[in-house]
Amino acid sequence: MTTRTFRFRVLVSYVAAATIISTAVVAQNAPSFNYTGFDATPVKPVQLGFYGALHKDCSPAPLPTIRVTEAPKSGTLTIRPGQLTTSATAQCPGVKIPAEVAFYQARSGATGTDRLVYEVIEANHVAAYDVTITIKEAPKSTVPNSDKPI
Repeated sequence: MTTRTFRFRVLVSYVAAATIISTAVVAQNAPSFNYTGFDATPVKPVQLGFYGALHKDCSPAPLPTIRVTEAPKSGTLTIRPGQLTTSATAQCPGVKIPAEVAFYQARSGATGTDRLVYEVIEANHVAAYDVTITIKEAPKSTVPNSDKPI
C-alpha cells in the first residue's frame, strides 16, 4: 500500500489562539528544524502540537514516534494520545485519526525562560521542534478573600 504521510500541527497557547497546518512530507535525510515559542503559567498545561499520519487512501498510518532530545529544566513535557480531524487536508476532509499530543507544564513557582527540543519521527521524515517557553506568574484571583480558608 502506498503511504502518503501528512504532518499536522495544532498550536494552542494559553490565550486560546489556534492554527492548523497540513503539509505533505517527503523523504529527507536530515531532520527539518522548527523553532517556536509559547507563554505558560504553572497553573495550566500548554498544548505544543498534534502529530498524526494518513495513508494515500485516507486510512490512518502508524503514529509517529516522539523523542525528547533536550528535556525542559523548569517544567515537564508530556506526550498523550489524542484524536485529530483532518479539516485542513483537501484529499481527506473530515477523517478522524489517532494522534500524539505534546504538552508542556511549568513547575509550581517557576518563572523566566525554559527550553525543550523534541523530534517527531515518521516513516520518511524527521522534524525537530526547538521550543522556547516564557513562564509567567499565575494570574491572581479576582475574587475577594479567595486566599483565606472558609
